[in-house]
Amino acid sequence: MVNEFLLSSSGLQFKAYSPKKNYYADSHEIILNQEKFKNKLIQQGFLVVKNVMDKEKIKILRDQYYQLFKEEYKKENKEWYQIKEPKDSHGYGNHPVKNFLKSDDFLEFVNDPYLKKIVSILFGSNKAYLSKRILVRSFSSLSTFTTSAHRDKEYYVSTNPLEAVTAWIPLGIADKVHGQLVYLEKSHNFEFLDKSKYDKKDRIISQNLRKLAKDKGSRWLIPKINPGDVIFHCLNSVHASFDSNTLVPRLSCDLRFASAADYLDPRWNNYWYGEDGL
Repeated sequence: MVNEFLLSSSGLQFKAYSPKKNYYADSHEIILNQEKFKNKLIQQGFLVVKNVMDKEKIKILRDQYYQLFKEEYKKENKEWYQIKEPKDSHGYGNHPVKNFLKSDDFLEFVNDPYLKKIVSILFGSNKAYLSKRILVRSFSSLSTFTTSAHRDKEYYVSTNPLEAVTAWIPLGIADKVHGQLVYLEKSHNFEFLDKSKYDKKDRIISQNLRKLAKDKGSRWLIPKINPGDVIFHCLNSVHASFDSNTLVPRLSCDLRFASAADYLDPRWNNYWYGEDGL
């Protein structure tokens, strides 16, 4: 089994490693062993939960998303390919994602009761409150940037970061070729300067993933994830994405949940659009 991968983020190479099995759980296992999992995120920073979302709905949503573009994507042999970059960046101007986020099928998908049940168990709570602002992004080898190392707590400000969580859901293939999220091991316990009040462009921790891992005496982990799986991570966990090596785009959505309404970031109570400054 290959345990080490050489990847590139914004042109800078770094190594990532396969996580140990404790970073994975099947959704049915969580339902049956709720006490075992209610502190998992606090203990280890992230958790891949298998078989949460409906795979057929993911295929439908993927088609619906790329059909909104007139010239930028084409479908061949049941797969979508990117031909050129969209005119507007994600969420800016007239980018089609603005309508996709408000569609009935997408809202039904992200408000899935089974997903919320899993989140509530991870919180050790009876409920899970979903923020309305949800990000949907598509990346391919034509993309001009990747997501730098950062913590979500700088962007989603909760009165108690331990009572809020991110759910990252791939809408299609996500792997070392197509791109996905990678996590800095044990970084949820590291000390970093709080940049939540900085300008949006200044909230990242680093663009150089190799140097960051070396400076912190840590390493990057790249979890294996399939359509239907969800990665949950703490707001304190440092994560990033990396360069895609294919024209088949990686489509994904980012959700923010809180265990109670008091822990929601009130600024996230509107639909996402690029100009919102958050």
